[in-house]
Amino acid sequence: MKKWILKVKRYRFIRGILLFIYMFFYEYVSNHIITKIPCERLRFFYYRYVLRHKIDKTAYIYMNVYIYPAIYHSLQIGKNSAVNRSCILDGRGGLVIGNNVNISAEAAIYTEGHRINSPDFEHYSKPVVISDRVWIGTRAMIMPGVMIGEGAVIMPGAVVVKDVAPFSIVGGVPATTIGERSTDLTYDLTYRAMFL
Repeated sequence: MKKWILKVKRYRFIRGILLFIYMFFYEYVSNHIITKIPCERLRFFYYRYVLRHKIDKTAYIYMNVYIYPAIYHSLQIGKNSAVNRSCILDGRGGLVIGNNVNISAEAAIYTEGHRINSPDFEHYSKPVVISDRVWIGTRAMIMPGVMIGEGAVIMPGAVVVKDVAPFSIVGGVPATTIGERSTDLTYDLTYRAMFL
């Protein structure tokens, strides 16, 4: 019995050390060192090949983007999508970003949170899906479980708590539909800054 207890303790200790090492490289190195490197290709290499995120080679992640450490899910970013400076990407619950998506500076996308009226501060997790050619404005916030339809526009400062229909324009807190966007979208987001 004592040998079995020692094996369990040793297993937990080794598992704890491995988790510590993983979190160090995933959270600290990623969000305090890599994100400050003024060379996008080096950041891309780390995100894609070290952290194993599924990021297309034409996607662009600017400096100072905070990526929550996700053990069970990987972040997915499609072709020609751009994540501007100082954004927050929470891939813990599953985050899929489509093609030609523009996420403006300081926007925040969350896939996990806590239930407001839970007596024990219950934690929950829901995936977020952002379809092709979506434009998310500066300081907008997308909450867990939201699906944003193709070509939709999220106005600056909006807080999105429910699904957004394709090609609609939403704004406010909480975000509501305030207009419609043209469905004739053909652009590719190909602008890239060399040192941002």
